[in-house]
Amino acid sequence: MAHTVTFHPQQLSLSVPDGQSILQAALQQGFYFPWGCDAGTCRVCSGRLLAGTLQLRHQDTTITAGSPLADAVLCCLAYPLTDITLEVPRVQAPGQFPVQTVSAQITTVQQVNDDVKIVQFRLPAGKKIRYSAGQYCDLLIDADTSASFSIASAPREDRILELHIRANPDSTSYPVLAPRLVPGELIRMRLGMGDVTPHALNGADKILLLAGSTGFSQIKALIEYLLQVGDPRPLHLYWGGRQSADLYLHDWVEQQAAQHSNLHYVPVISDQTDWNGRKGFVHKAVLEDLQDFSGWKVVGGGSPGMVYAALDDFVAAGMKPEQMISDVFAYAPR
Repeated sequence: MAHTVTFHPQQLSLSVPDGQSILQAALQQGFYFPWGCDAGTCRVCSGRLLAGTLQLRHQDTTITAGSPLADAVLCCLAYPLTDITLEVPRVQAPGQFPVQTVSAQITTVQQVNDDVKIVQFRLPAGKKIRYSAGQYCDLLIDADTSASFSIASAPREDRILELHIRANPDSTSYPVLAPRLVPGELIRMRLGMGDVTPHALNGADKILLLAGSTGFSQIKALIEYLLQVGDPRPLHLYWGGRQSADLYLHDWVEQQAAQHSNLHYVPVISDQTDWNGRKGFVHKAVLEDLQDFSGWKVVGGGSPGMVYAALDDFVAAGMKPEQMISDVFAYAPR
């Protein structure tokens, strides 16, 4: 059973399942919500209960609107017992963040295989720059040249934003961008685009994350976010490449999977004969393991060819088309 929380004055509605706090449900569903510790210490998530009844975590305390405790409810500890109305400042619904253009400074450049660099930028201080895990940005390289990249990191307090940039000399933008990928360089970027966000995963019981090569960058941001907010749903990552070097953060994923029992990782290689793990096309490995798509949401990160091949084969195996989300559907429609 779930109860509805209506945030005042924004008039936003949040469905909170039994067993989740208001803060947990809001973060899992991709809302922007002021919070700090998730333990009732920092009081950043405090709100005023205007209607309804809730209970505090690990306590027998029940709070009803109008009672003395209703003026300072900590959402990280609060579990609705009825539909409620809550006044919390600065709550924003998923997708409400405005697209912003800023100048960001490169802090580090790491060459992780022959053609992929992990580039970290620091966003400017003093500005409220908000975006959702899973979104992408445009690097505005010069007056005539731009390039789009999935953001590879969940939003961070230290203002660091990460991109995974593959060398592509056949593109018109990469030869212009490449000389500027050095620490200290300032590059303008437009960010906050894309509908693949935690909110798009609402209603799923299980989440399948399908990545090909640097398509993993978007998937990494979602993994970081979902683990950070304690989303309990099973996360199954299938990451494919031609060679093992294409899985350039393989050790990082294995470390996360070792630390979080709900994250399951299957690396798949297509062209390396001495690879001892799963071989072939990455989406075919999914079909070998998964016979029933009921309750799943699928995120596709990779080339249009890979994503559409997976879509077609998954639909043929019984998946409903709306169960799969990908930026590919927006920038490379059939």
